[in-house]
Amino acid sequence: MINIEKLNSLKGGFIYLSKMIDYPTQDILNPDFLDDFKKNYPNTPHKDELTEIITAMQAYTLEDIKTHYVSLFELNNRYTLYMTYYKMTDSRERGQVLAKLKMLYEMFGVQIEGTELSDYLPLMLEFLTFSDWKDDYRQQDLKLLFSVIEDGTFNLLEKSEEESDDLYFRTISIIRAELRSCVEQPEVKQPKMTQTGGE
Repeated sequence: MINIEKLNSLKGGFIYLSKMIDYPTQDILNPDFLDDFKKNYPNTPHKDELTEIITAMQAYTLEDIKTHYVSLFELNNRYTLYMTYYKMTDSRERGQVLAKLKMLYEMFGVQIEGTELSDYLPLMLEFLTFSDWKDDYRQQDLKLLFSVIEDGTFNLLEKSEEESDDLYFRTISIIRAELRSCVEQPEVKQPKMTQTGGE
């Protein structure tokens, strides 16, 4: 079950996470981005590490960071930010999940602009920033999005284990942790011990 109160507390932070893993632009290299992040990102256990990652990114030129990004996610079949690809590749089932995600976005007042597929991780994080679920009785339908991100990031990080120190994979690991902090696990009832008759 999703803890909506916790999710709401992180809402303003998702846009920063989205920009950090999307195709690089000059925006994330500007000092203002880091200043805004420090001021507006929620105080989670991961904020300090994210601050370090942004600072490290800003040590690169835009061309250098673009080249690195493209080599990771666009010229490399091993890694992708399309979250359903790992599990479903190009199957019909994947098409159905993409359609359901698109409907979910529209249900909460967000439409996809452009040609990006609905399982693109930066887009999913943008949706969490701009959608309005706070008082909606359908808010638990967000579980679909959570499960897609959970599966996709698990597979991505498993494949990238050798490069886990890379700034992008560190960020994706934090995204996964931030979202998991919003999911309440059902309590497992322990079986009661019963005393059997002794001698």
